[in-house]
Amino acid sequence: MSWTPWIETEGDDTSNAAARQLYERTRNPATKQVSDLTRITSLTPPTSELIDRLCASVYTQATGVSPREKEIAAVIVSSLNGCVH
Repeated sequence: MSWTPWIETEGDDTSNAAARQLYERTRNPATKQVSDLTRITSLTPPTSELIDRLCASVYTQATGVSPREKEIAAVIVSSLNGCVH
């Protein structure tokens, strides 16, 4: 399924120093990729930072559900929402 983004984002080569720093700080060390959530909020780096911290906190500090179960739940919710990836 092809996907055409319609939300404006900062590119990896942006001249926006705050967005560049955000990308470097949040880039996945294993894949070197920036998450889609970070990209779609990249025009407002302070907001993106807050969202990233919240997601990281929920993902790493929430108890009662394993990381694998969280991923399964995310896949199900994404599919119900019509998310393409």
